[in-house]
Amino acid sequence: MGITHLADVLRSETPGAIQTRPPDHYRGKILAVDASVFIWQFQSAIPTLNNRTGEDISVLQGLFNRTIYMLEKGMKPVYVFDGVPPERKRAKVSQDGSCQVRRPFRAVESPGPERQGDLKKLLRLMGVPVVQAPSEAEATCAALVKSDKAWGAVTEDMDALPFGCTRLIRNLKADKKKEIEEYNLPEILSTLKMSREQFVDLCILLGCDYTSKIKGLGEKKALKMIQKYGTIENILQTIRSEDRIPSDFCYKEARRLFLEPEVADVTALDLEWKKVEEGQVLQFLSGEKFMNKERVQQALQKLHPVKTSRKRKAKSGASGSSAENQKKINDFFTVKKSATQSKTSMGSTPTSSR
Repeated sequence: MGITHLADVLRSETPGAIQTRPPDHYRGKILAVDASVFIWQFQSAIPTLNNRTGEDISVLQGLFNRTIYMLEKGMKPVYVFDGVPPERKRAKVSQDGSCQVRRPFRAVESPGPERQGDLKKLLRLMGVPVVQAPSEAEATCAALVKSDKAWGAVTEDMDALPFGCTRLIRNLKADKKKEIEEYNLPEILSTLKMSREQFVDLCILLGCDYTSKIKGLGEKKALKMIQKYGTIENILQTIRSEDRIPSDFCYKEARRLFLEPEVADVTALDLEWKKVEEGQVLQFLSGEKFMNKERVQQALQKLHPVKTSRKRKAKSGASGSSAENQKKINDFFTVKKSATQSKTSMGSTPTSSR
């Protein structure tokens, strides 16, 4: 789920509210991670990986490697899993703005309860807290950030912003070609001179999964109209052509879902990061899921950079490759003075100090 062209609008109109950051910027910071986005990435981008029993472990391996990367960089992730999506998604609207339920839309199927259980088990063995959202994961991520339980939300879905997430982080993955983007909602609203409610209306006009959109209304015109008229109701009064307003333009319900989303009770959450149970992780991934044992061990070793550095130094010292252990050529051959040097030495008169 996302907001159509919202990223393009913000890059054009509010460039100062978007920063590019190195991974080290998030060291020590608590990050609410939209697990559904990572799952979608691993399902759609990674070739299907089946173990010896025929089980698809692509998502499990992808989540393991991504979590290792975040922990290696000193981040403190808390994963939020999707619940039941709102029944109003892709709903049909009546003339008074109320909606009739239609089947929710999903571009990629979420893993079933059994596979989600494997993902949550892995994360717990890695010492990472897990939160089950009652509905949209990105809405609960936004609630964690707003309540200061998390510093920022990691998701590719721009709808975290209309949900009220003050810091949205995108492209946080082990890919040096893509820069991490950080969106600051208070700066966005200040630059656009909008309230959060007006920003939500803008997102609805741009296009979201909760409703259809007004025909022929591009992103630039939508922005200008919200800045001029303030609300969708006022904009509708200026549009005379009825064929431009679809019957399923459910803007009132979409607005409510953004401003009053169903989220987990974040105030009751006690987030705790524990030590990675490396032996149990290895047993689960290699012993039960038949992942390559050496690759799992190599990934876990990334969490011990100091130990790795010491081993390299010890190995270097044992092989005699360090500068201190290297012998000079004089240590192997006796250096004799030449005849000229001897004469010079014998004929020289020492200088006395007075």
